[in-house]
Amino acid sequence: MKIKRKTLFWKLYPSFLIISFISLLAIVMIALWSFKSFYYQERAVDLEIRAKILTPEFSRLIQSGNYQEVQKQSQQLGDDSSTRITIVLPSGKIIGDNKKDPATMDNHKSRPEIEQATRYGKGLSIRYGHTLAIDSMYFAMPIIVEDEIIGIMRTSTPLDTLQNALWSIYYKVSLGFFILIIITAFASWWMSKALVRPLEVMKVQAQRLAKGDFSSRVQLSSNDSLESEQLGQAFNEIAIQLNERIEIILNQRNEQEAVFSSMVEGVIAVDSNEKILRINQAAYNILKISEKEIEGTKLTHAIENIELQSLILFALKQNTTVGQEIILHDDVEQVLYAQSAPLLDIHKNKCGTLVVFNDITKLKEFELQRKEFVSNVSHELRTPLTAIQGLSETLIEFPDLDQEKKANFIGVIHTHSIRLEGIIENLLTLSKIEKETEVDEIDFVNESITLALSNAIFLCKDKALERNINIILNEAEDITFKHNPSLIEQAIINLLNNAIKYSNGNSEIKITVVKQAHDIKISVEDKGSGIPEEHLSRLFERFYRVDKARSRALGGTGLGLSIVKHIALAHKGSVSVTSEINKGSIFSITLPLENE
Repeated sequence: MKIKRKTLFWKLYPSFLIISFISLLAIVMIALWSFKSFYYQERAVDLEIRAKILTPEFSRLIQSGNYQEVQKQSQQLGDDSSTRITIVLPSGKIIGDNKKDPATMDNHKSRPEIEQATRYGKGLSIRYGHTLAIDSMYFAMPIIVEDEIIGIMRTSTPLDTLQNALWSIYYKVSLGFFILIIITAFASWWMSKALVRPLEVMKVQAQRLAKGDFSSRVQLSSNDSLESEQLGQAFNEIAIQLNERIEIILNQRNEQEAVFSSMVEGVIAVDSNEKILRINQAAYNILKISEKEIEGTKLTHAIENIELQSLILFALKQNTTVGQEIILHDDVEQVLYAQSAPLLDIHKNKCGTLVVFNDITKLKEFELQRKEFVSNVSHELRTPLTAIQGLSETLIEFPDLDQEKKANFIGVIHTHSIRLEGIIENLLTLSKIEKETEVDEIDFVNESITLALSNAIFLCKDKALERNINIILNEAEDITFKHNPSLIEQAIINLLNNAIKYSNGNSEIKITVVKQAHDIKISVEDKGSGIPEEHLSRLFERFYRVDKARSRALGGTGLGLSIVKHIALAHKGSVSVTSEINKGSIFSITLPLENE
């Protein structure tokens, strides 16, 4: 059950009101008691003074024994002074009273004031008077002559007049009390509001801060206390510093999020409970995870690859980095290199692991190609070098060989040196094209493609005629676009030379140019023996040959088609090949019409 709490105002205001009411009530009660005591005391003093004034006169009359004159003087002096005067003998008998006939009155010897006066020299009592049947104040003092009490002088006054005077005072004081209570209520209200107002302002500011609004500030009035002002200033300073720190945190988080999202490496953070804390988009793409928002999901439920699961689970138990190659088997085999590092909390305690993995499939392919390239280069260079070295050593060792053998050996050495030179030139050409492509140093000019095609046909025409092969350029459009004429010319020459070498004699080679929506396609078609399908995907690799013996016999270096591929890539284009056994092959270069 939720307890409904009171606001600070409704705690302060009733407290102020109750304290003020009790304080005022106490003051009023003390004041009324003081008024009453003072009034009674004044009346008692007044009665005593009157008694002292009248005592000498009645002392004389009592000594003379003229009790009738005593009664007469009691009535006269009592009426003149508005005081009841009673003369009592030591025996208690009344000989004078201005309010009632003494003969009808009881003996007063036992009255409290009479007894006090007899014993102590004066007496005072407030009591109900049976004679007059009202409450009265009585003062009595002895009449002494020569150290002998000859009578007792008593003065009294009824309390009804005193009560009326007191009630008038009570009324005025009570009226003032209620007026003060109303004023105090308003004053308490104002004080409570004044004390609570700064806290209300700061409460509103705190609620705004809780909602993320750091722009507002605590504004206090000049009537607020110094402590409230200092607290408000401290609160504003907290808001400013909190805003600055949150901005720093948000900027850092956005920067980290930007870095995290833009990383090409896959990143997965896993806590000690094997739940995924964070995963970036690259990890989704590399691991081909279709389910979104897997953060907070169990690792074994989100990632299917057993090797990656095992690596992460093993890394959770380690305090050092762990690295491992992982193979993903999907439509295409993918090789990843995953490396983990301990994930630490703010107290430098391990709370999980962070796994970063790269797709190194291309690197593996490049490494394989590099090894094959080195092996092929070594083999291609070693063959002519071995022949040149062997034949030259023979000529040196046997200088007397007949001229025919010498001429034959020198011809072979010359042939292999030309082949070696061709390999080196083609390698240099490839290297130059790759370098210029990387640094974007290839010059493009806007001119017709027909010129490059015509030059290539002209340079290859004689070689084609030797085998009775006719090169035909179909009616090509005069297409003008940005390209490097010398590189395109070299690519066409390489394709024509390749077609001439592997075409049957007495045939033809067709060159076709087709303009498409955004590019042009240049195709070289021959009528050769064709290429088996299993070799088509690797034809443009360096030193790759379908029939190595025939290729060497025809003087090929194994780099011509690779150069064609890199020339196309330098133009942001592509190459392709289609072939049918015993029917021929079509090699095509596709180039974009716009190169920037």
